[in-house]
Amino acid sequence: MEKMLAAVYHKSENNGGEIKLEQVNIPSITKQDQVLVEITACGICGTDLKIMEGGHPANDNTILGHEFVGIVRKTGNGVQDIKIGDRVVADPNEKCGYCINCRRGLSSLCEYMAQGTTFGIFQDGGFTKYCVVPRSSLYKLPDEIDLAAAALIEPLSCAIHCHNIADVKESDNVVVIGAGPMGLIIQSVIKLHPIKRLICIEIDDWRGQKSLELGADFLINPNTQDVKSEIIRLTNNEMADVIIDAVGISATFEMAINIWAPGAQLVCFGQDYNAEAKIKPNDIVRYQRKIMGSYIGYPEDFLDAIELIANKVIDVDKLITIKIPLSELITTGLKVMKERKCIKVIVLP
Repeated sequence: MEKMLAAVYHKSENNGGEIKLEQVNIPSITKQDQVLVEITACGICGTDLKIMEGGHPANDNTILGHEFVGIVRKTGNGVQDIKIGDRVVADPNEKCGYCINCRRGLSSLCEYMAQGTTFGIFQDGGFTKYCVVPRSSLYKLPDEIDLAAAALIEPLSCAIHCHNIADVKESDNVVVIGAGPMGLIIQSVIKLHPIKRLICIEIDDWRGQKSLELGADFLINPNTQDVKSEIIRLTNNEMADVIIDAVGISATFEMAINIWAPGAQLVCFGQDYNAEAKIKPNDIVRYQRKIMGSYIGYPEDFLDAIELIANKVIDVDKLITIKIPLSELITTGLKVMKERKCIKVIVLP
């Protein structure tokens, strides 16, 4: 069989594991609804690092990479509306469409997906040359869209979902906690909406500077500044109307509930399976506050993300730090991610 280079995850006996570049078989279509996609670009996600560190589950001997786009090369007999040569982006989270959550319009909470269906985590993904995915997971792309830029569609769809859940208003003081790659992409989406002011809270100087470059009005560093005092000063004692916690640890949650205004909304986006925090329920009741979670995105968020990139509404050049060949995934891509001196790293197989 023909071979291709792939980044394969090998789970350790204890926790986490490592990625190895290996020659593997080119996959074949085995079902009528499947599509063979030639990968043209795939983004590195912070989840890829968490997998290796044991902070996120993944299947052993799986090709990682879940933010991928490409060109259709073969289709199953049951695929009628996608043709060879079409450009496509994959929604890596395969949903069933018939469980109670899917039928209530909550596809990001699909019961089938929760069992582990994500391409690039539980099924082979995009850190390679070819991937087989079902037609239901693919979205057609406009011919004029840049395929490297299109690798941002999946994370952008998650940011759009978060923005929509936050229900941002023009008069809001918005605070984003964490200027990692997703925090900065969320911030970029929020800045498309007119708001009173956007404040970023970040401990890393490089990331904090990027936040300002992407439109944050103010930056607070918790290592050198008192967060609550600064929020009081910057908002003229109005506090934060919308808070997006893009980190998800105990400290950032408790930080958020220390700066929220009456009627505020706290959207929990970042994930840490071990995080715990204390809260006084009466602080929610008395001041009509809301705490919500934002998890991946809906199909309409994918459609919106495609339009934002195709129409150059989002400045992709500011979000893509470097593009590298697959052969440099480990030596350059993962190294830069670990050093926290990047927003998005795009792998070109």
